[in-house]
Amino acid sequence: RPPSPAWLFSEEGAELLAMIGDDDTITGLLLAGCGNVDEKRNSNFLVVDARTTQAQIDEAFHAFIKDPRVSILVINQYIAHEMRATLDKFAELGEKRPAILEVPSKEHPYDKTLDPVYQRTKLLLGLRD
Repeated sequence: RPPSPAWLFSEEGAELLAMIGDDDTITGLLLAGCGNVDEKRNSNFLVVDARTTQAQIDEAFHAFIKDPRVSILVINQYIAHEMRATLDKFAELGEKRPAILEVPSKEHPYDKTLDPVYQRTKLLLGLRD
């Protein structure tokens, strides 16, 4: 029997993957079955485009991190870079959930200089570019 994915979820019953990303990223995750709309018509994703304001992104981020059902929050790396101060404040709180996962997008490829995990690992190992 394959191992259960239950280890992803906490005892409180977290069950959702929330997403903040561009149209292609969100579409791919929705096609993979990660979308959810609750009885109040709240969705677990925000599509960010040229008309999306930083306030809308911040509002969605705070709604997702406060939702006890969300265990993982996927954010495009370029969007995460624009809200780095907010993400750093969240990290300082030491919350275990949701886990924040920064992913590249089709239009904005992976940039290791914007990856905080890469930067911390490099610092701890004493590596230089």
